[in-house]
Amino acid sequence: MRFTHKTTQHLGLDRALIWIIYSDRTRSFVVGDEKKAFAFPVDQPGAPRPLPAEPATGLYNLPIPGALYDEFRQQPRHGFQFLDRKHYAAAPDGDLLRTLVFGLNYGHPMLHAGTGAIFALKGGSIELLDANFKSIEKTKTRGRAALAFAAHPIEGVIAYGDNYGAFHAQRFDASGFGKASKIAAKERNASRLEFVRDGSVLIIGGMGYLQTYSYSGGKFAPLHETSMAVRDFLWLKDGQLVLVNQGMHGIIALRYDEKGFSKIGQVMPPGAVQQMAASDDSQYVAASDQDSGVTSVYEIVLI
Repeated sequence: MRFTHKTTQHLGLDRALIWIIYSDRTRSFVVGDEKKAFAFPVDQPGAPRPLPAEPATGLYNLPIPGALYDEFRQQPRHGFQFLDRKHYAAAPDGDLLRTLVFGLNYGHPMLHAGTGAIFALKGGSIELLDANFKSIEKTKTRGRAALAFAAHPIEGVIAYGDNYGAFHAQRFDASGFGKASKIAAKERNASRLEFVRDGSVLIIGGMGYLQTYSYSGGKFAPLHETSMAVRDFLWLKDGQLVLVNQGMHGIIALRYDEKGFSKIGQVMPPGAVQQMAASDDSQYVAASDQDSGVTSVYEIVLI
């Protein structure tokens, strides 16, 4: 495979708060910070256009049109979804934009679409909330400070990894929390995890590892592992393409099959990669540089 560079743009955004999402409705990457946002149409990425912002209300502080947010919030985010703007107007705690930038451990209310449950996730706790954001039950996370979370798409299971590389699973139902169990001990920071293939496989990544586990009957079993630095990853085309954000080492493209992971490509955007997002058809990827804030778009060509 190969990556074809389409554009690199400096938009004057706050590099510490840059986020990237993709809109299939407009066929555009949307890149912004807390004050403004721009659309990069994939058929003309060299001409980004500024977007009008919906007025901030309550915890809703993403500077994009309401219709675009309504599309975005229905997309799964590590097994969760953001709520609609009306719900966030009444929520007492959280920060939508910083949850998008830094991760789910920001205490921002998130919906588990598979069960309809609402959660506030933090480094030291998982809290189950009712529709009015009142606490149903709160439980401590195991291990150290949880850095990354992912929910099973159907079952009441939340997996998380901490800053010492310990990964756990927490069961829940509508009334509260059940059993918690250990998945793995990697001894190095967790950065990302995701349930894929309808929840039958869990992928975990961190400082020096990318590993898969099978999941069935409430139990996890190791499958395959490869050694590499993982800041983030995107599972695309059911594993035919896995993009791994390696920060200063760029983006690695992998293929995953019954034999495990194999490298099929690599691209080095300007500087260390901070954020990345892929188009829904997996034909384009956008990445931001953590130091300068420039955003680059590449076409992905699978051979």
